[in-house]
Amino acid sequence: MQQRILDPRLSLAFDLFDACELAADIGTDHAHLPAALLQRGRCQRMILTDISAKALENARMEMTRLRLTDRVSLRIGDGLSPIDEPCEMISVMGMGGRTIRDILLEGQEKLQGASLVLSAHTDWHLIRSALRDIGYRLDREEPCFAAGRYYLVILARPGAESITEQEIRLGGPLFRSQSPVLVPFLQRRREVLQERIRGLSAASGPDESQLRILRRDLAFYDSFLKSAIR
Repeated sequence: MQQRILDPRLSLAFDLFDACELAADIGTDHAHLPAALLQRGRCQRMILTDISAKALENARMEMTRLRLTDRVSLRIGDGLSPIDEPCEMISVMGMGGRTIRDILLEGQEKLQGASLVLSAHTDWHLIRSALRDIGYRLDREEPCFAAGRYYLVILARPGAESITEQEIRLGGPLFRSQSPVLVPFLQRRREVLQERIRGLSAASGPDESQLRILRRDLAFYDSFLKSAIR
């Protein structure tokens, strides 16, 4: 049976998964990550959910093709609502940060201590804030480059810990990552921050308090990058 080959983003998510008996993938669509987790024995069983019947049919076809249907439960529903038993790991991938934040806040009672693998296209600070609010801590934040853009994959564990507002904005474990793309990822984030500063500075009546925060963040990036590329 041919094994599912993953792109760099999904490969990173795979690596962050603990070996477990039961996991769930929220918004599964074509179910490429669950297929690899099951095929390679990282997870024994999985719940695959999606709000779209068409997307869930994509997952069913993939599981059928790979002869994995006896190890999955396919469920249609919004966010974490279809989860009805404790999972050891839950992944939410390929959505915007606002959507993932809402999924976590609205479905937090469904988590039941599961560790989380999360990857958003945008607004990572909203995910970090939501994790803090539901009593989770950032364990790892790992950048990668796939299909011409940078991504961030987050591993979160149950257990509240203090996190600063700067860590919510920029990341915490991210700056301890050993990823070979950490420096170019941060250089790109620095460019985005510079663009925001220029935009705010050019506005009539700029928000000076916001500009001070952004300039402090820029200085933090500069200091870290200077030490990282020596």
